[in-house]
Amino acid sequence: MPTEIPQTRGSSRVKTIYQKEFREIFRDRRTLMSVVIGPLLITPLMFAIIGLGVQKRMDSDKTQKYSIALLTEVDPTGVVDKLKASPNFDIQLIKTEQEIVTKIKERKISIGLKIDENVAQKIQDQKPVEITIISDPGEETSRVVTNMLKQSFSLSGKQVVEQRLKARGIDSTIIEPFRIKEKPIPGGNGAAMLFLTQMLPYMLIMAAFSGAIYAAFDQVAGEKERGTLETLLVSPASRRDIVLGKFAAVVSVCLVSCILSIIGLMIPFKSGIKAFAWLAEGGLNLTPIMVSVILLVLIPLSVLFAGMLLAISTFARNQKEAQTYLGSLFPIVLIPAFFSMFLGAKVSLSIALVPILNGSLIIKQALNGSFNPAFIALAFAASIGYAILALWVATRMFQNESVLIKT
Repeated sequence: MPTEIPQTRGSSRVKTIYQKEFREIFRDRRTLMSVVIGPLLITPLMFAIIGLGVQKRMDSDKTQKYSIALLTEVDPTGVVDKLKASPNFDIQLIKTEQEIVTKIKERKISIGLKIDENVAQKIQDQKPVEITIISDPGEETSRVVTNMLKQSFSLSGKQVVEQRLKARGIDSTIIEPFRIKEKPIPGGNGAAMLFLTQMLPYMLIMAAFSGAIYAAFDQVAGEKERGTLETLLVSPASRRDIVLGKFAAVVSVCLVSCILSIIGLMIPFKSGIKAFAWLAEGGLNLTPIMVSVILLVLIPLSVLFAGMLLAISTFARNQKEAQTYLGSLFPIVLIPAFFSMFLGAKVSLSIALVPILNGSLIIKQALNGSFNPAFIALAFAASIGYAILALWVATRMFQNESVLIKT
């Protein structure tokens, strides 16, 4: 049943339309799923599943048994003896290299190991020993075992060098000119903050955009489909009042989606649940200034998205057609948001003019605490300009009779 529009000044009519549309938006199950349930339940659940998968993989690695084929049992290096003593390795003696290749292809062994037959003499003569690891670089297990063996031989090689130096009465530290130690600063950002810096800008941009899709499409295209738009058009409210009320409702949904996304991302860091331990390790340090800047930059982005989506909704005959147009718009939002994951917080000022990407980088700057006032000012000005343009386009479309009434 349509809401009665009061015979009052424009601002009151805009408020009435806004309240009506905002209530109806959150009666839609699709909006509840994308704006509320997704960020608060699905996002933390996704991270929990990843955490459980990581933990399961780590536990599996401790008991995983890898098969390694040897072309010879001669091993003065001592590495093979250590592999045989390890519960993670099953050492098989195979006579030919071709047989090793066949078994690797058949996934019966992980890798093959070939050591020089005259290895003992080379070690005695203090010459390099050629060790060949036969592997399948495209197979994960083969690659993992190859890296494990490289580390083992590297460690054994270091021990051989130390023994040779000791035999000559030389301190082995002579080959270690630098000893590198890592000392985290007090109150610095941990791994959790690094993850958040990479993911949060992208996720917030996508939350603001995707959260408002159903809301915007239902505002005009949905009302065209249901035949309720004409009733609203003959009310005392002007076209401008109607579009501003609907526009404000969509912007509000964008902002609610962003805020709930931030809360949903905080749950893994603050819950203390074991499944989130991989993510929460290292702590999280979000200051009020960081949160304020993030929320502030989301306002012009939300206005931009609302204008873009409302313009599509106005142009389309129905929601199905609007969804078709969305396919062309989605890459315009997705690519800059995704690209922000690979850029550092410090970039040239010209990037501040790129819509969506500039907002993502301001969020990244806020999380890093490396604010660039010139970049932020230029990005805000550009984002506000794009947002005003989007609102203008949506308003002009709404006042075009041939576009608004087409069926």
